[in-house]
Amino acid sequence: MSTVTDKSWDVFMTASLSDDDLGYPDKVAFVPGDQEWADDVVWRNLADGRPTVIVGEESDLLLVPTRRSLIDRLRRRVAVNVGQRVNGHAPTYMTTSRLGRHPLREMRERTVLTDA
Repeated sequence: MSTVTDKSWDVFMTASLSDDDLGYPDKVAFVPGDQEWADDVVWRNLADGRPTVIVGEESDLLLVPTRRSLIDRLRRRVAVNVGQRVNGHAPTYMTTSRLGRHPLREMRERTVLTDA
């Protein structure tokens, strides 16, 4: 297992067992960003309206999908609010983006996710 996969497990366990509110949305999924299957899982989660955390070595990206319009469905896009979590701290702000079928590749191209 890679260090990112181990970190994903640790973040998941901390979020699940912590008595404190860590700022994760309800029913959030944690996906290690360095796995080859991560792109498919992230897309499926976002298309289903499920918030997802992409775990990287140094920071995590919180992707919260918004309601999909008919145009988004036809174009196979999902509008998401994106926030970067550094050292487990909740994002101070979130930006809006539209992602397609390969969200991790698109995020890497936009240089938002550089460490996965």
